[in-house]
Amino acid sequence: MALTAAAAAKALLAMQRFGLGPKPGGIGRIGKDPLKALQNDLNGSAAISTSGLPTYAQAAVAGQNSFEEAYAYFQKECQARFSKQLEPEVGFLERLVLFWSNHFSMSAWKSNTVLGTIGQWERDVVRKNVLGKFSDMLIGTMRHPAMIAFLDNENSMGPNSPIGLSWGMGYNENLAREILELHTLGVGAGYTELDVTNLAKIITGWSYVRGWEADNKWNGGNQQNRGQFIFRPDWHEPGAITVLGKSYTQSGINQGLTVLRDLAIHPKTAEHIAYKLVLHFISDSPTPEMVNPVKTAFLNSGGNLKSTALALIKLPAALTGTPTKIRTPYELAVAQFRASKVTTWGDREWAVSEPLRALNHMPFERQTPDGYPDETAWWLNPDAMTIRLDTAQLFYDVFWWKTAPVPATLGAQLFDVALSAQSKALLAQTTDKRNGLTSLLMLPEFQRR
Repeated sequence: MALTAAAAAKALLAMQRFGLGPKPGGIGRIGKDPLKALQNDLNGSAAISTSGLPTYAQAAVAGQNSFEEAYAYFQKECQARFSKQLEPEVGFLERLVLFWSNHFSMSAWKSNTVLGTIGQWERDVVRKNVLGKFSDMLIGTMRHPAMIAFLDNENSMGPNSPIGLSWGMGYNENLAREILELHTLGVGAGYTELDVTNLAKIITGWSYVRGWEADNKWNGGNQQNRGQFIFRPDWHEPGAITVLGKSYTQSGINQGLTVLRDLAIHPKTAEHIAYKLVLHFISDSPTPEMVNPVKTAFLNSGGNLKSTALALIKLPAALTGTPTKIRTPYELAVAQFRASKVTTWGDREWAVSEPLRALNHMPFERQTPDGYPDETAWWLNPDAMTIRLDTAQLFYDVFWWKTAPVPATLGAQLFDVALSAQSKALLAQTTDKRNGLTSLLMLPEFQRR
């Protein structure tokens, strides 16, 4: 049975707002119950085939070896994640992976350690916990060499620890500050500078084994743990330390783990995450009516991210209204491949990376820890639409010219009766496939979510 215009529009919202864009015929396949399709998407697997990809130990070693070794793994990880994002019908689970990866944003170019391990971090920490407990994702990230290196915690020592006293060294606040400001409570959540300082002391000794430490068997390093996370007890600030009014008396690494578990289920953390989810997926202006149900689901489930995601898609605003947000450049690149049935970039990775670099959205290259912005205005700078047009033309010229379909036919397959009369007329009047398919990739139905 053919879909009504209203049903097709709702299905398109599910595909665009929460997924990675329709494949030909996809709107018809989910149109009867798009909410159910989103729920079913969460029953899929976020795991990526590990063939050719490094284990944690291998990635950690690469991070301490040559740039070439680390970069080779980085390239393989980027290709594997992109290929995974072409597979699902909707892609809600993959969008959640992208959201959480950006929530704990790191730049691969900070150091060789980050470059060699960031892909493995996303694969083995974010993907494994994307529907699990937020506390597990938080702790897994803070104990990962990529994050420790990115936010400079590897040399952080308690000033009253044995080594701190001996060497006259102290702590670094970077990681602690971003844990509170970005990863958990959020800006303006009531924590103080003393809380930042005390959390920094609590996570002193959280480090990773540098190559020279492994080679010389210094500071607990050896070839078996080369590049991996290590807790150094003699670097850790001793004694009870207070954060957010609570005294943490645990010893060693357990002190930091306890604080992180508490932060992970704090009401301000729930509010911060709920706001970010609504901002990312639904609206540039999240309202309390949108945020509060997601916050409640997070709190009631103890930070279960599947329960939180289900609450998000059940919001009254989730599958109503018109798309007002614009696709990020990376999402756009994935959507182009999905729409065209092109399954790999092969040896033409440059034709994907160059446009993404021009649009300031290369994976794992955000220099600051706040992640790529979610607000539409950030992606609509004065040159953005011109570059997006150039990107559409380049995609056709490099990937699509041999198998290009009739533009009007593909428009109907992708958008069904949700395609506006104006867009339909534009595609119908185009006789040149390059111009027609470029126009299709620039339609509001394709660019907006």
